[in-house]
Amino acid sequence: MHVARYGVTVQGQGIALPLDTTVAVGFLRLVQVRARTPVEAEIRAVRLVEADWASSAYAFRNRGGTPYLTISQVGLLSWWHRFLGAPKGYIFFASDGVQLSPGPNPQAR
Repeated sequence: MHVARYGVTVQGQGIALPLDTTVAVGFLRLVQVRARTPVEAEIRAVRLVEADWASSAYAFRNRGGTPYLTISQVGLLSWWHRFLGAPKGYIFFASDGVQLSPGPNPQAR
């Protein structure tokens, strides 16, 4: 059976992560997963982001709650996107929706 590769955008909300002069209240994380169906891809993506967040320095610095994760987008990847891979890291945003620079990429604890 062929297992497809999906690109999934996971959104996390409910954090309070100090970054430079402001506080991030949420993030986006783009991940690639192999799955038989889009629903299975969503489940795998959420588990991947949960595990990655829990072991990150961002989680250690977070002053809010555990992120509430939802799916913003899911889709099959073309061969070109599979070849390039998923972007690394998190895209943080403030309460007004403005994208924030995460600063230096902290290492996992």
